[in-house]
Amino acid sequence: MQVIALGVDVGTTNLKVSRVPDGSARSVRTPDDAESLQHAVRRFVAELSEGQHIDAIGITAMAETGVPLDRELRPLTKLITWRDQPGVEQARRLESEFGAASFYARTGLRLSAKLPVVTWRWLRETQAELFARTRLWAGAPELVLAALTGEFAMHLTHAQRLGVLELRNRQWDDELLRYGGLDRLPPVVEPMTVAGTTPTGVPVVLCGHDHLVGAWAAGVREPGQVADSLGTAEAIITPSAGLVLDDALRQQGVSTGWYVDGRHGCAVSGNGAAGGLVEQRLTALGCSYSWLNDVLSPLGAPSDTFIAPYPQGRQAPAPDPAATYDVTRPVDDPAEEMRALVDALSFHARWMAEEQTRLLGIDWRSTVAFGGPVRLGGWMARKACASGGRPFAVLDGEATAAEGAALMAAEVVSGVPQKPLQAGPIEVCPQDAEVWNGQFWHRFHKVVTRTG
Repeated sequence: MQVIALGVDVGTTNLKVSRVPDGSARSVRTPDDAESLQHAVRRFVAELSEGQHIDAIGITAMAETGVPLDRELRPLTKLITWRDQPGVEQARRLESEFGAASFYARTGLRLSAKLPVVTWRWLRETQAELFARTRLWAGAPELVLAALTGEFAMHLTHAQRLGVLELRNRQWDDELLRYGGLDRLPPVVEPMTVAGTTPTGVPVVLCGHDHLVGAWAAGVREPGQVADSLGTAEAIITPSAGLVLDDALRQQGVSTGWYVDGRHGCAVSGNGAAGGLVEQRLTALGCSYSWLNDVLSPLGAPSDTFIAPYPQGRQAPAPDPAATYDVTRPVDDPAEEMRALVDALSFHARWMAEEQTRLLGIDWRSTVAFGGPVRLGGWMARKACASGGRPFAVLDGEATAAEGAALMAAEVVSGVPQKPLQAGPIEVCPQDAEVWNGQFWHRFHKVVTRTG
């Protein structure tokens, strides 16, 4: 029996709702307030359900984004996103009080101002009256669940991004909760379970953090497989056999936690300068994406021009806040500049994956890339060449995370494992692989690490 499911993805930029298996979809820029977000979700779900028997709905969303709700469960502020980061001073004090290594050992997270526990402390100290009125903190996926079912609950992979979950026992950490000052949180549901039902009886599944759901949808479900989630920023995601909380991972800028299936662990490395950096440079140079694809398509050897692609420091590996790249400077040869930038980003993605798998003790066997920039075939061919001879595939779709949430919900309600979305392999001739894997890779690695 064919299962028809909807997937909801609340992304940083866009809200998407997709129906599988036929691929019908709706999309709008993500609203900046909770009520508008909930209204848009209900409208899209109603539109895609019309004339259909919907068997399940899956929800995925960005992490570290939420809103305080009052006693009537009405929002007290706009959505506070991971990009806002109001609690810079509070994050410094949290690190001083708990220590970066100790915090990581509990939560698998590197301390930063984007964590909700820091935002709560900021609200408590700067908006005491509002904070006192807060009955519940709700993240983006919890708001969607409430819009569809009237109930609030939280997926494990979103709970672990709050900064207050002790990963080993999957329980709230009392000391960290006291620091944030907020313990009014939705209950955490186990992955791959039904979280609630709509008034018409449709099961609703919380699927987890959108980067991880996209990786699962792309078929990255076992150790040795690597997902490259490429958008404005880039995330490298590696499932592991179990939870790994080695401090060497923290020192290399890697976050760890549970995977969306709740059985595997996973590690995530991020580069905030990826598709967004390319877009900035194209704007500064007055060039288009079609021009860029033409520039990148003649493959050959990597650019002889060296670029360290870090406009605001490097997050991972070897975190370095001093690493900089001027995104606005004029250049004599825009084509060579953009080839050099894309090649550097491609080598950096390889570096993230190699360090991540090395520290996890995993043999990196293959990569699947997904996200908006995968539509630039020239860029993907260069990423494939830079991957060190490992198989590299591209999942070309507009709504990977939303479709993944639908697939996961279908698997939960039917009990039948769902096949991954179909990725297309990129073939690299051995001669090109040898060139990219030789002096160019070693030069990039030595210069960005300042060795040799």
